Amino acid sequence: MIFSRATCGPRRGAVAPLMAVLLIPLVGMVAFAVDMAWIVETENELQSVADSAALAAADALISDGTNQNGFVQYYLPGQTNQDTILSNAQANARAAAKAYAKANRAGGKSNLVLNDSDIEFGFTDSSGNYTALPTYTGFPNTVKVTMRRDSSANGSLGLFFAPVIGTRNVDLTAKAAATIYTGTVDSFQNLVNKPYRILPMTYDVSSWNNFLQTGQAPDGTTDTAANGAPQLQIYPSIKDEGNFGLISLDQGNDGASTINDWIDNGVPSSDLQQEFTAGLLPLSAHAANSWDWKGNPGVKVSDIHTVADHVGEVYLMPLFKAKNSSQGNYNAGVGDGSNYYYDIVQFVAVTITQGDSGVHVQPTAYIDPNIVLSSSSITPAAPPTAGTYLTTTFAAPKLSQ
Repeated sequence: MIFSRATCGPRRGAVAPLMAVLLIPLVGMVAFAVDMAWIVETENELQSVADSAALAAADALISDGTNQNGFVQYYLPGQTNQDTILSNAQANARAAAKAYAKANRAGGKSNLVLNDSDIEFGFTDSSGNYTALPTYTGFPNTVKVTMRRDSSANGSLGLFFAPVIGTRNVDLTAKAAATIYTGTVDSFQNLVNKPYRILPMTYDVSSWNNFLQTGQAPDGTTDTAANGAPQLQIYPSIKDEGNFGLISLDQGNDGASTINDWIDNGVPSSDLQQEFTAGLLPLSAHAANSWDWKGNPGVKVSDIHTVADHVGEVYLMPLFKAKNSSQGNYNAGVGDGSNYYYDIVQFVAVTITQGDSGVHVQPTAYIDPNIVLSSSSITPAAPPTAGTYLTTTFAAPKLSQ
């Protein structure tokens, strides 16, 4: 049978009911998309805050900015104040994490709150294994942070359309962990107008390592700084007869004004460039057992007085390998007078603790994105063990786990 248009007649109004029926799921899909986008955006913001807070807390474990650095001070030989150091370091880390949280926002909420209970300390080993305090009993190298938008902090995230179906808000959390890393200095970035705080005095690496293990000077004596931890007298030298110490940082015969300017204002990269030109930097490219870092003859009274003006300040100190370390026949380097040369093998961080009567230093924490660390030496900060020594130079904290 054949139907004509006239026979069937018009079908007025058939689309409107259909659209009314389809509009409900369509609006639901739009609402779902809007709320999901809002949730994802907030999760990303919350994760960014957690990352920043964890990194800030880890950085505070290295140093709180007042030279009361936690990690290095904790592991100094003979340290009897470890509980206080750890407590202060954790308090500084919590404060730093909370400050970063408060300075940020997530899901329209500003001045974010980070609960103390959501800040955890622990230790990550070189294989990535993590142990939380107090199960781990040493100084932590890792901080874990949980940022929240829920009933315990910052309130649950309100939704726009989901209340129609009975869901008014959702709870969100973001977790982050940051670990501190140590490494040995290999070189310096050659930056214009970037002076480096390098002490133009050098010390025997073996005597330094002995001090890190025992807290004793080469003659077996122990000297204590005002903070109760051991300090080391680097000048006058008590390694053996003679005073070893001044080193040129531009391969020249430097006068007192240059030496004092380095101590006061840092070593310009243009001066350090001479060490690159001579093949002395980076240290990894320098031939082993090569006594070719130029020394400076004698130490003047003005040098000592200049150092005394910087008590409490942090420097990198070069260490040398002695040409002959045997007792009674000790030689720090080779040559004499203005033609004396050292074999520089390491840079360590120290705080000047005393001047005038002698230059005294104490190991300290040092972090500078412009120093170049040996890539093979960068590992999670760990306590010194048999055959290893306390590292005082650090890479920037890294997000982990």
